[in-house]
Amino acid sequence: MARLEARQWGLVALVAGSPFFFAFLLAAKNPGLVEPVLGTVLGGASWLLSALLGLLGGAVFATFLGMTQGPELTASPLRRVGGLLFAAIPPMLLCIVPAVCLLLAGPALALRLEQGQPAPRESSPRTPQDIAERLRHQLPRVIPNLPRMGPW
Repeated sequence: MARLEARQWGLVALVAGSPFFFAFLLAAKNPGLVEPVLGTVLGGASWLLSALLGLLGGAVFATFLGMTQGPELTASPLRRVGGLLFAAIPPMLLCIVPAVCLLLAGPALALRLEQGQPAPRESSPRTPQDIAERLRHQLPRVIPNLPRMGPW
């Protein structure tokens, strides 16, 4: 990690701060979403864990980015882009995506537990007839008029 340049540390900060940024966007879009987070232990813990996952993602990104810094990999622009993608994919999949999922699921789960409602469970259809019946009710009653093909 010590071989990174200043502009690369900016990329690391962007990756590490992405859950924070997403949390602020969620709070600005729906202020009622912040109340369950601040009011319950589970909601606050989910946001804290997502922030920690973001920081861990930044550290993993910095480590992978440091591994791609060599004269053979920085020789061509195509190799630099490939190295950047190689460095970005693991922390995104392992840290940032789960952090965003925690940001979304934590407040909803905290609200349900606070109100005493069990988590909704959708019953899975058991037979093909149940599946067909369910699909028939979900399809629209009238299919829009589509252009018809003429006879060949």
